[in-house]
Amino acid sequence: MLQIVILMLMGILVGIISAILGLGGGVFIVPALTAFFHLPMREAVGASLVCIIATSAGVAATSTPTNKADVPLALRLEIATTAGAVVGSTLAGILPGNVLSVLFAIVVFASAIYLLVKPQSPDGEEDLENYKPRHWGEGLSVASLAGAISGLVGVGGGFIKVPVMYALMDVPLRVATATSAFMVGITAAASVFVYYTRGDIYPMVAVPTALGVFVGAMVGVHVAHRLRVSWIRIALMLLLVFVGVKMLLGGLGIHVL
Repeated sequence: MLQIVILMLMGILVGIISAILGLGGGVFIVPALTAFFHLPMREAVGASLVCIIATSAGVAATSTPTNKADVPLALRLEIATTAGAVVGSTLAGILPGNVLSVLFAIVVFASAIYLLVKPQSPDGEEDLENYKPRHWGEGLSVASLAGAISGLVGVGGGFIKVPVMYALMDVPLRVATATSAFMVGITAAASVFVYYTRGDIYPMVAVPTALGVFVGAMVGVHVAHRLRVSWIRIALMLLLVFVGVKMLLGGLGIHVL
């Protein structure tokens, strides 16, 4: 019973952070389940995919005018992302868990660096209505990679999608985070059935965590529009570096708190 409560509380915290940063939550859930609950990597990935769907549902249920997803953009990118997710989830049944951890870390580091080098507009100068997404070819290509990574390591790919939409396609950061949070559920749904049929999803872990994530995501949507864009950007980079280091060490067999 205590474990279920802890999983729900963890889910609430992850849901809040994920809604603010436009992530699915897998970037936090997978390390937590493997490090603190000693769940095997593939089972942690399966639980994470269920939680990502919960994040997306919570964000969609409580979107606000200042934190609203660009649905046409999301649906176009999801064509490439979903195809990549199916391929990635299939490969996950073949690759060893430590390889998945190292791959996870590499992609997280790359995303953090990409955010760092992106020129930042001063707060208050983002046009949330009249922007026009650019570089569709590049955006779709990287979206397919995000989907493959999602299927491989149990994340929604938001830590790739947000930088791509913001830095490559010139979408305002607030719109990019909201759109990513909307997209991640679709991406995860393309992978979760593959994990379920392999028996890699433990309901006693996935269900309480997902319930917490859903509640936290609804809270996070209301918090997000009160924060400055620069704060969101810095928080995203720091969290990516922290999680990347932890997963890299885990993949190399070095386990630390």
